[in-house]
Amino acid sequence: MKSLIILLLTTLFSFASMAELDVVVNPKTPVRGESFQVVFEVTTETDSEPKISFYPIGLEVLGRSREVSVSSSYINGKFKTNKKIRYIYEMVSDQARIAKLKDIEVRADGKLLKHPTVSIKVLLKKKTPSSVFLRAELSKENAYVGEGIDLAYYLYTRVPIVQVEFKNFPKLNGFIKRFHKVNDEEKTVEENGVIYKKILKYSGRIYPEKSGKLYIDPLKLNVQYATNRGSPFGNFGLSFNRFRSKTVISKKVEVNINPLPVENMPPNFTGLVGEHTFNFTNAKDRFVVNEAIEAKLEVQGPGALEKMEAPRIYVDPGLESFDTKSEFFEVGRSSGRKVFDYTYLARANLELAPRELTLSVFDPDSKSYKESTIKIPGLKIGGGGQSRKISPQLSGQDETVKVPLASNSVTIKQGPVAPLFNVYFKGVPLKWPRYVIFILGAVVFLQLIEFTWSYLREGESDKSLDGIIKKMRKEGVNYSDLSSLLYRLMNSGQEKTLKEIIENSNLKKLDKKYFLDTIMALEDKNFSEAGKSDKRVRFKASSFKSLKKEIFNANS
Repeated sequence: MKSLIILLLTTLFSFASMAELDVVVNPKTPVRGESFQVVFEVTTETDSEPKISFYPIGLEVLGRSREVSVSSSYINGKFKTNKKIRYIYEMVSDQARIAKLKDIEVRADGKLLKHPTVSIKVLLKKKTPSSVFLRAELSKENAYVGEGIDLAYYLYTRVPIVQVEFKNFPKLNGFIKRFHKVNDEEKTVEENGVIYKKILKYSGRIYPEKSGKLYIDPLKLNVQYATNRGSPFGNFGLSFNRFRSKTVISKKVEVNINPLPVENMPPNFTGLVGEHTFNFTNAKDRFVVNEAIEAKLEVQGPGALEKMEAPRIYVDPGLESFDTKSEFFEVGRSSGRKVFDYTYLARANLELAPRELTLSVFDPDSKSYKESTIKIPGLKIGGGGQSRKISPQLSGQDETVKVPLASNSVTIKQGPVAPLFNVYFKGVPLKWPRYVIFILGAVVFLQLIEFTWSYLREGESDKSLDGIIKKMRKEGVNYSDLSSLLYRLMNSGQEKTLKEIIENSNLKKLDKKYFLDTIMALEDKNFSEAGKSDKRVRFKASSFKSLKKEIFNANS
């Protein structure tokens, strides 16, 4: 009887020890916005994989890792092997609260193990200084629409960093974005009496597109670091260090954006905020009819130059204006330069008097609009036989008359007259050769104009539209060229994001989806300069063909 009882107790003990479950929170009191670990430790005697389930309340699960250790023992003449599996869940809470893990169950060794609800107290602030944390820092948190804001994400650390992996990137909806390449710039700083290394991980310059409350999205990093007890700056030998991984997330930052004052807004307002310089140049001021006239306007300053439209420089019925090309360059991290290239073609003799062009910008310091004056040189076009004068006559010797033209009178300057044929030959009138020569000359002149027009339009179109598409087909789709094409669908005076332009266009649904996905992928690709991105952007010829058609329709 005694032997039977011992056998029964041994059997019960063995069943009880077949599988065990323990749940540990590390640290026990995490901080709002900082990741922490919840470890499910399962002890089993079999090779089957345990299955864990639970229901989190007030927590976000960021990821899971797994560790296995095996131990053996010799009991009553038999070897016994135990396998201990640790499932490490990375979690975070966005509020200070009492978070919970409910309905914890583990199925292992054919048994269902249940664990009581785990309550986790999430603190508003950490009682002891954090070893590693991430912060988004802005040059200003109160700005105007279109005013530039410098944005930087810094990693603060008191321990040696082994590896950093980017988990996600900020979308920054509602902002125009310029992203910078970073080289992990470091400096030593003091935070609340604690010495940290401050490492720049991601930066850019952003321009708010609308007023109200906007938000700077969090950046999420996975950081592997060494847990040595020495100085984080003096001893970087890793042979005696243990390594840990931690997910760090920057806090969301609220930015207050003020609208630009409507009262006293000048009609020549460029949309730029901050002090800018304007420089206009042209190669010469004298041309012949049908000669290309080229000029250049350079604008430099801290504003959102990407959205600035080309001001009108020369305006005259005798001048044919072609599409203005523009190119943007970054000048340092907080400034840029935009160059507008103008091309005109004179169709008749004319003189344009010099004038002054006034452009306005908004000064956020004085909260007022300021004007800049640009001197536009005059033009003289000749070689066409007749001249339409705008500026005062240079000489009083030329005979001038007024003739009606489009219900208005203009001054016509009588130029030299070519020799004519003798109208009689042996008494026979020869007026018809004059008419034939005049008609043939007119036909040749019109064909010359048509050829010149087609050549210039084709060349300009190739550079401004077909050239960009061919470049992307050959070199790959990039954010700058694609956005320059999409902005051509937007009417003058409108302010829309690329997403709004695509959604409001007449493109087909499949083409809209392609361009929306492509813009998102390109933004992620730009973001991944500091990290890695697996997203690939492909050139879809049919969608670009549809986009080209819509651009022609929008500008016709």
